Amino acid sequence: MLTFGPDFPRPPAALLALYRELPVATVSDVLGPGHVLHARVKPLAPGMRVLGPAYTLRLPVSDNLGMHVAVKDAQPGDVVVADQQGGQLAAPVGEIMAAAAHHKGLAGIVLDGVVRDAARLRAAGWPVFATGVHAQQCRKDGPAWLREPMTCAGVEVRSGDIVLGDDDGVVVIPLERAEAVAREVVQKIEKESQRIAAISEGVVSPAWLVETMERVGIVNR
Repeated sequence: MLTFGPDFPRPPAALLALYRELPVATVSDVLGPGHVLHARVKPLAPGMRVLGPAYTLRLPVSDNLGMHVAVKDAQPGDVVVADQQGGQLAAPVGEIMAAAAHHKGLAGIVLDGVVRDAARLRAAGWPVFATGVHAQQCRKDGPAWLREPMTCAGVEVRSGDIVLGDDDGVVVIPLERAEAVAREVVQKIEKESQRIAAISEGVVSPAWLVETMERVGIVNR
């Protein structure tokens, strides 16, 4: 049995463009805790970067019927974000699945589960984030839940939220906060650039450190 949630609004291209060069770590700083997927979800190859609206999918362990349907149903530019509960015993995504998603125009796959055909996926370079590699294929019996709100690798995800991934992991930006967060991230990057410049000039400790040490009772002997 497959269960579909309603269709969902995608962020406009201009909003997505604000995130094209932003780093996951700084976006996470601005959002605060609870928006970065568990560290087990990593890019399959260094340098992979993914950006797009989430297309949510929940899969049973060891079954990928829903992944086939999600690739068929998702729109170009979507990122399929799939919760397989960190499954390690069968791979919902391999070379053929990724090739189909790429050809469809999807922006990438983020999976709390494993993939196979790893060497070919890495060589292709199309963004795939997963927990690891396992050769076993999946069943195709269902059930699956598509386009519904879910928790994936510890983070609440709704279809249409912005998904951003790089070498530091994957962050989920709630759509209603996305514009404000992008502006704040740019401001934070500028402040951090100033801090790095100050370090290069010998100002090693940040201005707040002494006051914080005194507040928490640390005595500098």
